Amino acid sequence: MIDERSSYATSEFVLNIKSLMQQMNPAQTKIAKYILAYPDTIPGMPIGQLAKESGVSEATISRFVKFVGCTNYRSFQAEMVKSSVIVHERIRGYADVKNMDSAYQICEKIFDANIQSLVDTLAIIDVDALEKAADLIVESRKLCILAQGRSNVTATSIRQRLYRLGIACTSYSDPHEQAIAVSLLGKGDVVMGISTFGRSKNVLKNLRFASSRGATVIGVSSYRGTPLEKAADIMLVSASNEEASFGFEPSCCTVSQMVALDCLYIMITNRMRDEAKQFFRITCEAIESERE
Repeated sequence: MIDERSSYATSEFVLNIKSLMQQMNPAQTKIAKYILAYPDTIPGMPIGQLAKESGVSEATISRFVKFVGCTNYRSFQAEMVKSSVIVHERIRGYADVKNMDSAYQICEKIFDANIQSLVDTLAIIDVDALEKAADLIVESRKLCILAQGRSNVTATSIRQRLYRLGIACTSYSDPHEQAIAVSLLGKGDVVMGISTFGRSKNVLKNLRFASSRGATVIGVSSYRGTPLEKAADIMLVSASNEEASFGFEPSCCTVSQMVALDCLYIMITNRMRDEAKQFFRITCEAIESERE
């Protein structure tokens, strides 16, 4: 059974460390990984010991704590105490799966990681940004969604939902198609860029092009302070419980992004009300005709 601790949201301070990992240099990343792996040891650990355990210098630790928003190491330790992160030590994502785990243990760890990602996303979700995005999309002439790789799953999910509301919505993964699509955008149009790490080169290039054409940019990512955030007018950020370097491309980020965009979809539906009901009826009849 899933441990009841999974229902606790990770503290905002720890989530902030995770969300900033894409901006960290190699030395800072070492510190962050150690802190996230052994959070309960930090409150009583001298700065010299943390430096030794992380394989960096004390000066690097000092720069790191300022980077994550603390004035000094002591205030950093105080934040870790307030975070009560020991509650969440067990939730370490897919990387915690061992070769000797049983099938059920594998399922339990993967489900736990995804559940924790959803709980953490709810804790940090920016409802004002969602509201602004919903207003923009309802009022827009058309919505263009740009994504690559596994972000296409998220893009397809939200496109299909909005398309059924009668919203002029398209999604593109091919860089050339993206370039053509955004070249036709202008004032009153909205372009959404979805990138888990916020660094997809072609997506960013075409978002900036769309912005220069007068379109409004909505960014969707699992990390803060990324190039995507700098390019976006509105930023929607979900939580991630996986290290950026983990190679199996876990679904945690995708799941939390899809659910966050489901919230956006329902907000848009509520704004359209009777019109949305009419489109639902028409599209449901069309889908039903395709079934035996």
